[in-house]
Amino acid sequence: MDDIYLIEIRLFRTKWRIRETISSIGRLFSLEPYLERHPHVTLFGPLTLNEGVSSRQLLDAVGNVAAGYDPIPFTLDGWETREGMHGSVIAIPVRPSEPLKKLTSSLSDVLSPLVHSHNVWDAKPASKWFHVTVANHLNPQVALSVFSWLTRNEQNVQEQGRSSPGILSFVKNLVNRFFTAGKGHAVRPVTLDETGLRITVMQGEAILAEYDLLKKRWITGDHRHTNKSWQKTLALFRQQSGFERSDPLSPHPDDIFLIADLHLGHANIIHYCSRPFLVSDVREMDHVLIKNWNYTISPVNRVYYLGDLRYGKDALPALQYRKKLKGCITFVEGNHDDTELGAVPSVTLKYRGFTFLLVHDPASAPEEFDGWIIHGHHHNNDLRHYPFIDFEHRRINVCAEVIGYVPENLNTLCTILQDRISCGDTTPILLNYPYIPR
Repeated sequence: MDDIYLIEIRLFRTKWRIRETISSIGRLFSLEPYLERHPHVTLFGPLTLNEGVSSRQLLDAVGNVAAGYDPIPFTLDGWETREGMHGSVIAIPVRPSEPLKKLTSSLSDVLSPLVHSHNVWDAKPASKWFHVTVANHLNPQVALSVFSWLTRNEQNVQEQGRSSPGILSFVKNLVNRFFTAGKGHAVRPVTLDETGLRITVMQGEAILAEYDLLKKRWITGDHRHTNKSWQKTLALFRQQSGFERSDPLSPHPDDIFLIADLHLGHANIIHYCSRPFLVSDVREMDHVLIKNWNYTISPVNRVYYLGDLRYGKDALPALQYRKKLKGCITFVEGNHDDTELGAVPSVTLKYRGFTFLLVHDPASAPEEFDGWIIHGHHHNNDLRHYPFIDFEHRRINVCAEVIGYVPENLNTLCTILQDRISCGDTTPILLNYPYIPR
């Protein structure tokens, strides 16, 4: 096996959540021997080196290509089953970005003269199946059964998400709980953004080396996702992507800002919501989120904070966090908030011709409200039903993960709404990240 190599992007931010999903499916269907232990997106291979080609030459070839790329964004979305080289595969499809497509094509051009690929699609990169394997080497009937259950469960979740608040939603929720109870618990469909920060070269079952797309160099030795080298890579990624502000802005005094669900002091939120921090250093997360706030908002700006400021036994008291934050803040009550913040259940706000209802949980909005609901609560856990902007249901999700960890300017938000409405484009906007074009 040591003569077999694989070029891949290993998941990082989403690794914990994808592993939990894979483990849940394995337990539900007794697939443990077939599960993928290290979730990744294959770029090229498996492969063997041509005669006379060394592993050093392989790394040089990969590094020469990788040096021309920044971190590679892509989206994990849904379920899929296909026939693989050694049986059927259950996978999470990857919606590739243009950089991911170009990287794969460039690697194919450079590596094909040096190696023999055991993957027929490496010679046809334009037709490549981008995916993250859940389980492999499956009997086709078993794979079809698992896939059918996953997609049927997904439809139940989608119907529940489309329901309006009230008795209908309650009944459908009970039905969904009953449906999944026989299998232990629900497995929600995956819709998550991810970014490849390093290109990993596997030799057999071990990592040979990883090319860091931010540091522009090979990493050898300690490849754990908990070390100081990864922490530095993550900091560079946050700064490059706009998730961490380096300089203060100069907002207009009349600007109004919105954000929800910072969850300060809550280490596990890093895992649960795929935040770009190490779970071992919640203080770094708190520092960045507070800095982003204070670099965006002036002491005179109005801010509507839509719930869940802090969480967990290790978090500071809410009023200590409040003292660190600039602005004239109205707190809307979340399900994890402290009474001393003086939070209100909701706020109705008229601005630039729009009527907004600001709440923590959109399910608490009155059924008769016919304006736009701005909310938190769902984080990035259900982007299909609670994206940044859902034009069909007139909902706007301002959870920290969805808006790039920086408070959203209401004036900018209204401009997005007006531009999209005026041209008749009601396609949902999944995320509001600085590097994603709208």
